[in-house]
Formats: sequence, C-alpha cells, structure tokens
Amino acid sequence: MNALFSHLEGRERRTLVRLALAVLLAALLFFVLAVRQRSRYFEAKDSLAVLQETARKAERSDAATKAEWLRWQEAGRDLDSFRGKTFYEETNVFQSLRRDLQQIFAQAAMDVADIGYRYSDFEKVPIKKVVVTFSYSGRYADLERFLAIIERFPKFLAVEKIEFQKTNADNGLLNLRLTLAGYYET
Repeated sequence: MNALFSHLEGRERRTLVRLALAVLLAALLFFVLAVRQRSRYFEAKDSLAVLQETARKAERSDAATKAEWLRWQEAGRDLDSFRGKTFYEETNVFQSLRRDLQQIFAQAAMDVADIGYRYSDFEKVPIKKVVVTFSYSGRYADLERFLAIIERFPKFLAVEKIEFQKTNADNGLLNLRLTLAGYYET
C-alpha cells in the first residue's frame, strides 16, 4: 500500500487524503445520526408503551362503566316490575305499612311494643324507605315464624337489623330490638 501511495503525485495525494477525510467525516456523521435516531426510536417505543397502557386502562374503565350502566338498566327494569306490587305507594305509605305490620304481628302472634318510624333516602334511585324499629320479647321459635312471614310477605319488607339485648337460658326468652324497612317509590 505504501508503494502504491509513493507513486502518486502531491496533488493526487492531497485529493486522496481529502477523500479519505470526507469518507471519515461522512462515517462519523452517519454514526452520530444513527445514535441519535436509535435514542429517538427507544423514546418513541417507551412513549408507545405508555400510550398502550393508557389505552388499556381506558378500555377497562369503559368496560366497567358499560357494565355499571347495564346493571342500572337491569335495576330499572326490576323496579318497573316491582311497581304497584311490591313497593308501597307514597301517598299512603305510613298507613299501609302500619296495617301490614299489624297483620304480620297478628299472624306471628307477637306482642310488640315501642314501635318507632323514620325515613331514609337513596341517592341514585327514586326510592325511599321507612325504617321501623321495635322491641320484641319471646321465644326463638316465635321469632323464626315471624321472620318466615316477613320473607313470604308480598310487599317489599326487609329485616335490616336484629339486636339481641338479653337472652335467658332458663326460660328460653329473647329480648331483642328488630329493625324492618318498607320501601316506596317517589
């Protein structure tokens, strides 16, 4: 190679050196651009991964929202089927509930004292409830019969709470506080 280079004239040598420098400069420029492009590629790849994860979260959120909407639609259809049959009417809810409770207490042969009433609202649906609280003293079998009557009752009555206040193992008597809820549409 040296022998070949020695046969060249000065002008040819300079041109060859310039060409070599130009190729070296072009290779260096290509290397710098390739490194820069590679870093942009990885940045874009990371950005794409973040966007894909965001899209997956949005899809899950959308699916959850659609599922909740379907549940609310189903609840609305259920409410429509309950209208008139299982809910109390707002105009005479108090009288109807009192009459139904007297009927239930009579069927269960219960002597109930200290009955209290209060109202409660629900935020997302046009339904309210009347909460009835009373004391009961009697045997467990009588309580079971009462709960069975409530369960079979055609109106929408629910046992919300049973608080055992005193149990007597000697005579089998229970003293407790019951909370029922009757529902009506507004």
